[in-house]
Amino acid sequence: MSSIVESKAAKLLQEKKIRKEVETEKRTHFVVEGTSGEHSVIFDKVKKEWNCDCSYNTLKGKTCSHIVAAQAIMART
Repeated sequence: MSSIVESKAAKLLQEKKIRKEVETEKRTHFVVEGTSGEHSVIFDKVKKEWNCDCSYNTLKGKTCSHIVAAQAIMART
């Protein structure tokens, strides 16, 4: 993971631009206020997979700053 992604994630956390919306037995859903609008980040507990609707994750298949920020929130709880 690049230092740019980590830096962006840290900024999202610092500015409190991420919130946990819904948690069920199978999934946890976060909403992240990114620079290009709100993004939906979902952690599938069954598959142990993270997904975000941003183009960096969906088109490039790479872990984005939105996912890294959500992972940090999950690690705190």
